[in-house]
Amino acid sequence: MVPLAYNDNGLHSVPLPVAIEEVAAAGFSGIELSLARGRLDPFDFTPSHAARVRARLEKAGITACALAAGDARLLGGERFEPSLVHPTAEGRRQRTELLTKAVDMARELGIPTVGFASGKLHPGTDPGEAARRLKDGVLALLEYAGEDVALSLEPEPGFLIRTNAQVGSLRTEPGLESLTLCQDLGHCRVVEDDYLGASEQWLPITRHIQIEDIKGRHHRHEIPGDGDIDFPAFFALLGRSGYRGWVSVELYNQAHRYREALRRSHDVLHAARAGLS
Repeated sequence: MVPLAYNDNGLHSVPLPVAIEEVAAAGFSGIELSLARGRLDPFDFTPSHAARVRARLEKAGITACALAAGDARLLGGERFEPSLVHPTAEGRRQRTELLTKAVDMARELGIPTVGFASGKLHPGTDPGEAARRLKDGVLALLEYAGEDVALSLEPEPGFLIRTNAQVGSLRTEPGLESLTLCQDLGHCRVVEDDYLGASEQWLPITRHIQIEDIKGRHHRHEIPGDGDIDFPAFFALLGRSGYRGWVSVELYNQAHRYREALRRSHDVLHAARAGLS
């Protein structure tokens, strides 16, 4: 059965040890950890910190299934900037250094996958030049990660890479064959006319899936059951494909009611995957 996880950025209102306990208590078998200042902080992370997190996970009996490296303000006041496609070499260097730290943290924590995004295309930037910058950045990161940690690129509405197909195309570039896809089902709903078809088509290169509900095609993360996504159909296609990776709920905007979000997400998704093996 496809295992369910919950991204701890949906519990940023409580300390990380409490978040781990709450996710486990809600019935999830995994947790997706997210970089965050003062929490799982890439600029203040030590082996002893890693040991404490591992001990908490072991005590709670859940798996850290992925590390999300996309917190909006890790590098400054402008959301998601600087990125791998930033106009300045210094900006791109900052993002690359952050992501290499994420790889190091994943190794320390025993997490197999690091998820990241491309960043947005800046006004006046040639799309071809931005694509070249992204290729160079991803190539360097793949070389750094080696075989220890999988790097998984997440398409994001409004970013240079916004569809699953664009990740598939990027993988055809020399040296980028080991790049994997981090799908976000809600993002597929926003940018694709056939969101279930776009999800199923690219499952062979998918390492990790994030999930939330979406009303219409408005990019706001809703608790499963509060939008229009057909979750039984989604889990059925996962069953047909043989996908056995993690499905992780991402509700960073529901931290003010995290217990309700945890409970309702688990109930809806557990019911939707019923019968799969």
